[in-house]
Amino acid sequence: MSTEWHLREQLCEIMKRLYIRGLISSVGGNSSVICREEGYVLITPTGLDKLNIAPGDIVKIDLEGRVLGEGKPSTESINHLSLYKTRTDIGAVIHAHPPTAVGMVSAGFLPQGVTPEYVVMVGNLAVVEFATPGGDAVKKLNEGLSRSNIVLLKNHGVFSVGNTLPEAFARVEVLEEAAKMVMAGRLFGGMPELTEAQRRDVLEKYGRKR
Repeated sequence: MSTEWHLREQLCEIMKRLYIRGLISSVGGNSSVICREEGYVLITPTGLDKLNIAPGDIVKIDLEGRVLGEGKPSTESINHLSLYKTRTDIGAVIHAHPPTAVGMVSAGFLPQGVTPEYVVMVGNLAVVEFATPGGDAVKKLNEGLSRSNIVLLKNHGVFSVGNTLPEAFARVEVLEEAAKMVMAGRLFGGMPELTEAQRRDVLEKYGRKR
């Protein structure tokens, strides 16, 4: 099995997991991976039902956005490509719409350091104002992801990056899980955040920097 085909299969699996976990709608969200050695990006197509996506549906583009083969890439491809150029340390980008986290943060409440997983995988969530795909959104995303590995656009969704697709996916999943915990906790008087000392201890034990 070629590396490219394996990545195509992984993209399909990630999109199905995002849908099953309620982190995207059937036609929402997008994901990509980059092969820097060969100079191409694999990205999900626009408008296709994410639960039934197949490896052959994945679109291959170069770093300028030109399609290499067939298909129509996600309308968010401009954001993905910009992030790959700015963050040369990453290998995957996921854009999802976790409803609890987006609703909570858009309303002005930002959960921070509420679970060990949140401290390790999310850290300091970057939050930016809403922007449609294009110049302004690219600028805001690049700024946010210069200080975090996951950024939330109010009234829209999140962009999560990682070395791999599973790592980027885990950040989205952990963020939404924490948001649900905080919402449930507030029904019973509030959920305390981990102390600074507890956060440092978690990071030291798991060996993560951000």
